Amino acid sequence: MIRPCLYRFCWLWVRGYLVLYHRYRVYNRHRAPLVPGCGMLVASNHCSYIDPLVIGNAFWHPIWYLARSTLFQRSRFFTWLISSLNAIPISRVRLNVITWHRVRELCKQGQWVVIFPEGTRSEDGELHKGLAGVGMFANKIGVDIVPVYHEGTFESWSRYMRFPSPCRIRVNIGSPLKMSQWDHLPDGRPKYQAIADALMAAIQNLKDELQNK
Repeated sequence: MIRPCLYRFCWLWVRGYLVLYHRYRVYNRHRAPLVPGCGMLVASNHCSYIDPLVIGNAFWHPIWYLARSTLFQRSRFFTWLISSLNAIPISRVRLNVITWHRVRELCKQGQWVVIFPEGTRSEDGELHKGLAGVGMFANKIGVDIVPVYHEGTFESWSRYMRFPSPCRIRVNIGSPLKMSQWDHLPDGRPKYQAIADALMAAIQNLKDELQNK
């Protein structure tokens, strides 16, 4: 009971911060409605420390996040806290089978899990090539993928900034991409890269759409 209450409390606190400090706004939430029992991956660009907060606040239901495994080594309290906020440890060196099984089980339970096709935070705020490894991960999970683009997080709190700046943040949500569209391709790097490229293309389209608003 503590875990969902803590998540909701933090979600409300973050919502207030984003709206008041960053003039936060979400577009096209209706494109990706929550379907009970239907798990999803959420693929987004990655520019800032606050990306998980920005993405999680774009949806009314709880979202799960992949966080680098070193964050879980700081202290027992910090490990408990980020675990309670739906963080899942993942190694930056190689895909951990435990992580893969954990995400797959969550998706089978109808949960949504965020992935970053670029693999790490952008150094310049621009979109970059998706990684085949992320495509392989998505292929192994086997659920449809909701593309998301957010703007303003790099300007608000990039890796080069010690404190956040009050820049506007906006989020644009796309329609789910069906994993079945790649079923005709044999497993292997070309297929995984094709998935990653399609995710980044969808995110680019959302970026172009948002800039016309």
